[in-house]
Formats: sequence, structure tokens, C-alpha cells
Amino acid sequence: MSPSIGPEIAPTRLEDRVMTFLVMVLMGALVLWPNAVPLSIALVAVTVVLMRLRSADRSWVRPLDAPTLMLLALFYGWHLVGMAWSSNMTYGLFDLEVKASLLVFPVFFWVWPKQHRIDVDRVLALFCWVNVLAVALCSAVAVWRFASELHLRGQGLLPADPAYTNHFFESRFSLFLHPGYMAMYLCMALGLWVLTGAWRSHGRSTNAAVIGALLLGVMLCNSKMGWITAVLVIVQAIMALHKEPVLRRPLVIMAAVGALAFGGLLIAFPTVSGKITQAFEATGAIDPTSDQSSQLRRMVWKSALSVIAEAPILGVGTGDVKDALQTRFTTFGYVVPAAKHMNAHGQFLQSAAALGAIGGALALGVVVSLLLSGRRDGLAMLLGLLTLLNWSVESMAEVQAGVVFLGSMAWLITLRKLGDPSRTSPHDPIQPAPHR
Repeated sequence: MSPSIGPEIAPTRLEDRVMTFLVMVLMGALVLWPNAVPLSIALVAVTVVLMRLRSADRSWVRPLDAPTLMLLALFYGWHLVGMAWSSNMTYGLFDLEVKASLLVFPVFFWVWPKQHRIDVDRVLALFCWVNVLAVALCSAVAVWRFASELHLRGQGLLPADPAYTNHFFESRFSLFLHPGYMAMYLCMALGLWVLTGAWRSHGRSTNAAVIGALLLGVMLCNSKMGWITAVLVIVQAIMALHKEPVLRRPLVIMAAVGALAFGGLLIAFPTVSGKITQAFEATGAIDPTSDQSSQLRRMVWKSALSVIAEAPILGVGTGDVKDALQTRFTTFGYVVPAAKHMNAHGQFLQSAAALGAIGGALALGVVVSLLLSGRRDGLAMLLGLLTLLNWSVESMAEVQAGVVFLGSMAWLITLRKLGDPSRTSPHDPIQPAPHR
């Protein structure tokens, strides 16, 4: 059985089935076909509006019923206000377009007819399976590229050097998304697989394959924050399964195997061990000409702090933050950030630089709201942890992959609880017995 909206469990109305399908399409596009995400959101929007028009006499959801979604909308609204003291209107309008999902998904919730429901657990299970498929496709392509190169070297068509193992890591591995975002999606899928009870519908072999594929994908994305997030998600999952030995033991075993595999990657591949080395090296003096990720983050963080110091209350404006950062990069002599027009690589810093203390407080408020909701809802805690960790090192509200992910997941988690706010799910092992 799956939690859903309304008194029944499985969707019976045609509109509900259509909506469930369209949101599943959105989840698939988010992982495998990012260019199709805007169209997918538009189709969901049209369906939500039609459902509301057909239920105009029914009750409306109160915004205060979903504080996280309300804060997302306020966060977007403050970006609109920030246009008032911006001079670069072109970039400002582009930024508002990118961030539109921060408002769109809260609106979906506010106009949602309460008697309608979608099968949220089915949607989230599909998200897990699509991520497994992404890992399989990326792995297959990496093997093909490596084998082809090995063959060409054997035929003398390429220099007789060792084959290029970087096919298996980072952007060469992650075909559909930036590797940092792919790692975040994989960690979310790992948590969802456990916390929604999706694992209950499958045997041990399938569960081992799913968990193993997701962990493998995180390792090959070669994202330091992805590695850290995966560890925390596994800890949360094991704690949630304290009364579920059927999956807890295999999960512990898979985590141990994953740790050993990760150790092997560290030893065997400089691409992986180099990430750790770079992190330690970045604790020294900043090299303005460096192109290593840890050094680059220190450069852009210093630049963002300088922008914040210039306008701490209101920031430099929605449209001017990019130009202000670019000016700092040039002034400080940071070659690569200036050439690549980098952002602050930290959403809290990015928001504070653009919109001052209020913008930074709203960004932090979104995370705090999720974590507070996580006291009763394991999925909210999962999303809150992922957002906190990744917003600390990436400006994830500046790109579609981060904005749509947060908005859609917050919306789905809220819909999942709408029918019974006292529970997360009858499958959720975190809940006490009366709610299971």
C-alpha cells in the first residue's frame, strides 16, 4: 500500500492517474533528459489548473500547512524585490527564470484540490529506478569508451600508453548531469529507497543491486560532498531500520563493501585520491592561477564575502551579483574564476551577496524548516540534510538541476503527508508502532 492524498490509497480518478504519470515523467526527465524538464513542468501545471477548475467549490490548502514551500516562495519573492536595486536587468530576468520552480511548486500545492491525490510513493520509487538506470547507462558508456581506446592502442592507432581510466569518473562518467548533482540525486534515491519502504516490494538480490548501483554511482561521480552525503544517508537509513533486520543487515554489509571499494579506488586511481590531496593542499595559501576545485572554492568564497561586506543588508541586487563577483575575481587576480564567470559555489553566500542578510536568512530558513519537519518526517530530514550539505559548497539554486530538484521534492514530500499530518508513511520505519 502507498500513502496518498484523500481517503483512498490507489488513484482511481482519471485526473489522478494522469497527474501521477506526468510527475513520473518529470522525475525521469530530471535525471535523464534535463532539456525536457520545462515541458514536463508545464504539463503538470496545466493539469493542476484543470483539476482546480473542475473542483472550484472544494476547499483550498492553507499556505501555512507547508512552511517549507512558503519559505521557498518567499525566497523567490525576495529575488523579485531585489530587482529594484539591480542595474543588470538581463541577468536578473534570467535568474528569475531559472529560479521559477521555487514559486511554481508552492503554487501547485496551494491550488491543489484536497480531494485529489497522486501515488507519491510510486513517483519516488520511479526516481530511484531512474537513477539506477542512469548509473547503468553511464557505466556501460564508460566501459565502451575504455575498451575502444584500449583496442585502438593495441592496434597502434593511438600511442602505446595506458588506457585513459578517467572515462569512469566525474564529468566523463556523468553523462546527463554535472557529477555533483548526479551524486546528490543518487544519495536522495538511496534514502528514498529505504525510507519510503520501496525495498519491501523486492527480494534481497534486487535490494542489494539497487543499493550497490547507487553507491557505485556516488563513488564514480568523484564528488567529495557526494561521498560525505552518502555516509550520512546510510547512517540515517540504518537508524531508521533499527526494527527492520531484513534490510538493515544487507545495508550494513553493502556499506562495508562500498567502503572497501572506495578504499580500493583511492589506492588505485589518482583521479580519486587527488580529490583528497587537493582538499588538504587547499588549506594553505591561495594560488590565484590554480584550477583545482578546492582552491577555486576558496577563491570564489573570498570574493563572495567581499561582496557581502560591501552591501550586507540588501546585497548588490538580483541582477548584479554576477558582475560584482566578476569584478572581485579580476581585482584579486583569480584567473580561472574570472575566465569561467563562476558563481559563489555556496548558496548561502550567493544569496547573501545578491540579497543581503534577508536573502541569506531566507535561504537558511528553507533548510531549517526541512530539518525541523524532519523530527517527524524522515524524508524531510533527508532532503534537509542534502540541501544543507550541498548548498554549503554549490550554488544549487542558480541552476535548473538544483532548483527543480528541491522544489519538486519538497512538494512531493508535502503532498505525501497531506492526508495525515501525523505520519510520514505506513512504511516509514522511523514512525512508532501506532502509525505503521
